[in-house]
Amino acid sequence: MNIPADSFLRGTPVAHRGYHCKGIPENSMAAFERAVSFGYAIETDVHLTKDGQIIVFHDDDLARMTGESGLVRDRTAAELTQLHLGGTEERIPLFSEFLGKVNGRVPLLIELKGDPNRAEFVAKVLAELKDYKGEFALQSFDPRILRQIKKQAPHILRGQLACKNSGQKSAFSRWVVRFMPMNFLNKPHFISYCSADLPYRRAKRRGALLLCWTVRNEDEYLRVKPLVDNVIFENIRPEQLYVTCGQHR
Repeated sequence: MNIPADSFLRGTPVAHRGYHCKGIPENSMAAFERAVSFGYAIETDVHLTKDGQIIVFHDDDLARMTGESGLVRDRTAAELTQLHLGGTEERIPLFSEFLGKVNGRVPLLIELKGDPNRAEFVAKVLAELKDYKGEFALQSFDPRILRQIKKQAPHILRGQLACKNSGQKSAFSRWVVRFMPMNFLNKPHFISYCSADLPYRRAKRRGALLLCWTVRNEDEYLRVKPLVDNVIFENIRPEQLYVTCGQHR
């Protein structure tokens, strides 16, 4: 499957974890609504909970964003959705709530975080998206998750996340994340590579589009823009850089 010429992946800037800023925490409903108000695509992250639900949250551990200890996968959805984000009134959303909030108004780039129950995880994400009317694509660092996406829903656009220096514990996992050896089997439609590692000749092969993450300042944006098909960003406004929180077009 080729990426359509009018796909958001070919050039609609993507707000990393929503268009968050001071007072509007990442992966919150407020950050998603702010991205919609600017017309940006939204990048977000999903996890499988202890009771088999899908929630929107980035870290494996709860501490940084909620002040709670423990792993996301060890809590139920009911427990997680009561936790506040970044000391605000915003709470961890269910994936279904997130989809209902955006409701097709802007495209979505959804990262599936690592989980040992890969087949179940992918199946449940796909079930949530089955009747979703908006444009979206899926991505993951884990090529085994990408393999499940290809197996269960080959028609859905899928991307391989990668970087040169990941935080993976094992040397083998770091090698996999850097060199993407499973791409010949998974055939990702796009590669999403760390912006700090570009240019990188292995990042763009076999006709896949190249995105980069995460651009956080004007200089970096101007450096990588000629090298990639699209940019995942924070803190800046690609068309008019350094917009401050609360300013809208």
